[in-house]
Amino acid sequence: MFVLAGLLLVVALIAYACSRPSSSNEDQAAAEADASPSPQAPSSPSVSPKPAPDRSASPNPSAGEGAKGGGADGDEGSAAAGSGSGRSKGSGGSEGAKSVPVPTKASDPCRPQDVVVTFEVDKSDYAWDGKPKIEITAVNTGEQTCTVDMGPKNMEVLIKSGDDRVFSTADCAKGDKAVVKKKLERGVPRSRTVTWDRKRSWKECRDADVDARRPGTYVATLESDYDEGAERQVFRLN
Repeated sequence: MFVLAGLLLVVALIAYACSRPSSSNEDQAAAEADASPSPQAPSSPSVSPKPAPDRSASPNPSAGEGAKGGGADGDEGSAAAGSGSGRSKGSGGSEGAKSVPVPTKASDPCRPQDVVVTFEVDKSDYAWDGKPKIEITAVNTGEQTCTVDMGPKNMEVLIKSGDDRVFSTADCAKGDKAVVKKKLERGVPRSRTVTWDRKRSWKECRDADVDARRPGTYVATLESDYDEGAERQVFRLN
């Protein structure tokens, strides 16, 4: 019986000894599996945030001043051009006014700056046989009674159709008919009426009788040193 027990013990030891290498191999495989590096996902590159712009920084003053300066220069240039064209006629009138002394008696000429002139046509539309009538009225605003030449040369009525110079009262004005002197008391209007017979006229006073009956729009203006307040008149011939 002791022999049988000893035999069983030997068999058990042999079986135990045979089973250890297998366990050792599994442990080694597990160890190797643990030792092998596991693949890692590629790390995304780190992006450093850009600094926000400093809004407290003051803008460049030179750029703003430059733009402002350019605009000012442009405005001043336009204003200068406008005032120059606007004063071209006025300065001539001022020079004419300076050449006329202050009147001391009724026969002395009036100063242009003391005379206000109105300039009107009797109609704005004329039939084929209608003759425009243009009235010139002068009023003295000065204290002294004075004299103004309201003749066809000194107060010229010029009529044009577009760029076509059609008629002028100054053409062929000679002798006594060229001068029409009127005494102007303060505040008392004096008038003269020009009736246009719809004939053409020329500066060289041609001996020709040419009708200007062409239908269309015509413009009448007063050309004179005494044209303060006189507005151009537009009318139509049919």
